[in-house]
Amino acid sequence: ASVAVSQDLTAKQWLDSGYVAYQQGFYEEAIDKFQQSIDIDNQNPETYYLKGVCQSQINLNLAAIKSYEKALSLDPEYAEVHFEKGYSYFSLNQFQNAIQAFDKAIDYRPNYAEAWFNRGSVKCIIGEKEAAMDDWARAKALGASIPNLDCE
Repeated sequence: ASVAVSQDLTAKQWLDSGYVAYQQGFYEEAIDKFQQSIDIDNQNPETYYLKGVCQSQINLNLAAIKSYEKALSLDPEYAEVHFEKGYSYFSLNQFQNAIQAFDKAIDYRPNYAEAWFNRGSVKCIIGEKEAAMDDWARAKALGASIPNLDCE
């Protein structure tokens, strides 16, 4: 009798494989691999986060937001997830939702220069000039290499 050798990958192996595909720009393939990981272990917020990032890269922003919300249900203080969720909302022109998501990213990581910068940019778009300039100044003070911007 022959012994069957299992070819089943672990959730971690699927996650790692998906991350490689993501780094190479193969977003659909990465999404599939992250989903395989989720099918095995649906309690890892990082997997949902990375799946969302890949969905966002191919303009599946509503799907990305769902992935981010699942990640946040597992880890509500995951600042990078709030940041990416804000970016997806921004891409959908949902500016108030974007600001709220960037607010949360900043709440959980006050030195998050990119979140300050992006929140300022959204505020500029909706006409909150002073607040935008304040956020940009904060981003710059935190070390973000941004040009001198003026919100006109």
